[in-house]
Amino acid sequence: MFPSLLSEWTQGAHMVEMMNRLDGAPGVFDPRMFVVFGNHEFDQSKRKHAALLQTRIDQSEFQWLGTNIRFAQEEGEPLVASNNLQVARIVQSGGVRVGIFGLTTDKKSADKIAYVEEFLNPVRVAEEQTKLLRAQGAEVVIALTHLALKKDREILEKLGERGPDLIIGGHEHQRHHVEIEGRWILKADVDARTATVVRIRMIREKPFVSFGYRFLDRDHLTPDPEMQKQVDQALKEHEEWFCSEHHEVAGCLQQTVGETAVPLIGEELEIRSYETNLGNWVADQVRAAVEDADIAFINAGSLRVNQDIPPGPITQRDLEELLPYNSELVQVELDKEQLDAVLERATESWSEKGHWLQISGFAFQHDPQKPEGHRVDAIALLQDGKMMKLPARPLQAITYKFLIDGGDGYDMLKPLKWASVARSLKESLRHSLRTSTKPIQPKVDGRICNLAEIGHRSCAFKQAIP
Repeated sequence: MFPSLLSEWTQGAHMVEMMNRLDGAPGVFDPRMFVVFGNHEFDQSKRKHAALLQTRIDQSEFQWLGTNIRFAQEEGEPLVASNNLQVARIVQSGGVRVGIFGLTTDKKSADKIAYVEEFLNPVRVAEEQTKLLRAQGAEVVIALTHLALKKDREILEKLGERGPDLIIGGHEHQRHHVEIEGRWILKADVDARTATVVRIRMIREKPFVSFGYRFLDRDHLTPDPEMQKQVDQALKEHEEWFCSEHHEVAGCLQQTVGETAVPLIGEELEIRSYETNLGNWVADQVRAAVEDADIAFINAGSLRVNQDIPPGPITQRDLEELLPYNSELVQVELDKEQLDAVLERATESWSEKGHWLQISGFAFQHDPQKPEGHRVDAIALLQDGKMMKLPARPLQAITYKFLIDGGDGYDMLKPLKWASVARSLKESLRHSLRTSTKPIQPKVDGRICNLAEIGHRSCAFKQAIP
């Protein structure tokens, strides 16, 4: 339900409404449609938001699975409860009884969600539910997950036949298909770019899985007229609300705030795995928030446009979709060892992850083939195109308060003292674009050097460091 430009207005209602229409029968409950909670369902995390989440579940014409979520209680009753919220279900398909349960990541820990008491261990819950569903007559057991691929693998590797026959998952944003001893983990692409079509055949009372990806090319798909009507109406009403709420003129989201002379690379396969020119431009603006800042770094997961912005006008909608969060910038001091720990976290499971960093003022070299704790083997300042050794003194760094609070696994930053320098990165970018006298044209200068990609991508470490 979160985060998106529209969710600030609808609080997730637009997503529920559109999903209710997916089966072509709005207004009718679909007992064969299941969803699992993702970490962003808990973006609204105060105790008062339990009622909001329950309302969205109640409005759903499908079933939510919260198998490993233990909601906090009040007067002996869970703060989130609904007829549309189930622990697990068995449905019949093609004459086969299929058991389904759901597992949610604890990426946002329960102690940061006032109405969640605990996310139970997904491996243990998978074993318990598989056993229970089979005892209740399920011939096939499927885990619907929003977990990191590493955790999905752990479930199948540790449990074997004691675990589910198939995992259909999300969270990674890119499609994956992994086979572990005859059992599959299947994930499709984010934003409905692909759909995974799975077929299960029973042969001698054992399930055999086959699958394929259906690529959903929006340029060649015919929109459903009624769905398109609802989408257009939602966008129109949202823009009216947004412009009024921000005291802007009508149609403000279409207004030009700046220009780019080059494509800005924001597609997630790139910006969550490599240095990109869009990431560089944003990180450079973060560092510019404080005149004497040495370096800056931001998590790529905060840049959520998930598409490239073509040369030409940059609209207010582009900027709002790029940064749905109102990210506060803070200044901290880091020594070399602390910076190294930050970069080791950035390169952990480095590909396609929201905790990947976009950086400014420095460069680093990493080898994704090396073990944890040894991937980063060179760090240097990189300013105005020149490489320099790190100074002996602590570095003045600008980053998000979200990361200083330990967000995205950066727990090593939590003890640091910080000072706020800008309440909103979005406003800083807007000001920079509006005051620029010419189109921006950021480039990739090799500030992030991946040793596995030498020869294919820029690497600043090719120049000597004085």
